[in-house]
Amino acid sequence: MSTAERSFEKNFTSDLLIQALACSPAPTALYSGEDIIIRFANQGMLELWGKDATVIGKPLMEALPELEGQPFLGLLQQVWHSGKTYSVSGAPAKLIRNGKETLDYFDYEYRALLDESQKTWCILNTALNVTSRREFFQQIREKEEREQALNEEMAATLEELTFTNEELSHSIQQLAQSKEYVRAIIEQAPVGIAMLKGPDLLIEIANPAILKTWGRTESEVIDQPHELIRPELRGQPVNQWLREVYETGIPKINNEFVVKLRHNDGLREAIVNSIYQPIFSGNGEISGVLIILEEITQQVLERRKHENDQQMLALAIDAGDLATFYYQPNTNLFSGNTLLRNWFGLSSSENLDLSIALEVIVPEDRERVAAAIVQSLKPDSDGHYFTEYKIQNKTDHKIRLLQARGRVFYDTKGNPLSLNGTLRDITEQKKKKNGKTILWAW
Repeated sequence: MSTAERSFEKNFTSDLLIQALACSPAPTALYSGEDIIIRFANQGMLELWGKDATVIGKPLMEALPELEGQPFLGLLQQVWHSGKTYSVSGAPAKLIRNGKETLDYFDYEYRALLDESQKTWCILNTALNVTSRREFFQQIREKEEREQALNEEMAATLEELTFTNEELSHSIQQLAQSKEYVRAIIEQAPVGIAMLKGPDLLIEIANPAILKTWGRTESEVIDQPHELIRPELRGQPVNQWLREVYETGIPKINNEFVVKLRHNDGLREAIVNSIYQPIFSGNGEISGVLIILEEITQQVLERRKHENDQQMLALAIDAGDLATFYYQPNTNLFSGNTLLRNWFGLSSSENLDLSIALEVIVPEDRERVAAAIVQSLKPDSDGHYFTEYKIQNKTDHKIRLLQARGRVFYDTKGNPLSLNGTLRDITEQKKKKNGKTILWAW
């Protein structure tokens, strides 16, 4: 056994494994056995399931009976027997949260972790809820919703990176302590992980994810001082932070930190979330620093672009005195901006049943408008929606003549996802057209 391996086995305890998995930016779980026993689930996965840590140690179908009739158990058993990873995007799943059944959509992966004899000893499950992405795809307010999703993703990533859970600690300690199994989990972790040891902060472990971010190979960095082997960090605060963590024992958390990293023969600017966590030996002394790192450059740049686009869209809508609406036929939910809610006298609730909005339309126009909506959603329709109608809300009782324009957006199979569009108040325009002094007979 090499010095690095002995140090790894001594220092990289189950506590560090807990920190690494619990800080994963995605919901993560570990299963074993043909019955798919839940051996570990981080807070993100427990929240996704709508469960608490009491499910640890139970068979999956006992812990989540609502999965009966869904494909997950069969897929997991197939991965267990074949040793082949299974991944899918946008797959539906029915779960129970707060006593209610919900249908959400996920990108998820079942990765088989193999022992030396190439037999599966554990399945690593990561998942990402993409329901919002699916529902709001290509709608007129797409940029606003994507910005919100990115913000939520950033907040969730930071929360998960900083989360420590004693119940998870108890559960993870029941897993095998073999250094090879621990190394396998670290190697396949969805975030960058490295362990530095001693006062010189020698790089003892660096998984593929962090090596890719650093622009280095394993042979370059292992057993080398972090500060020496990464000269691109000179003049940046990273090495100073690492020394402070080693000397004080106080973790350092960075959110959306801008750093220059090695790239080919030069440098590139990257944006990362990171945690520098002190490693304590059995006698309570600091023996090293654990690095957990995720690069979020693309997400942040997208979010900033969306923020700018959204500001431009808002200016255009405000300048034209336009109300915006969004209707989901699958759920019959209807929503709109503040101007629309004011015209219709609706509450500030984000989503309402379409029937509530239709009640505001005057009786002689109501059936015609409902038929126009239904027609626009039919397979033989061109997907365009245009009509004019009168409304009278129960708040100010003012009669308004509105002109509605919209368009239907479809999924990849041609099914209608949403009807999105704008409303314009043309009351005064019609009055002027029909005569400046003529009063309307409503």
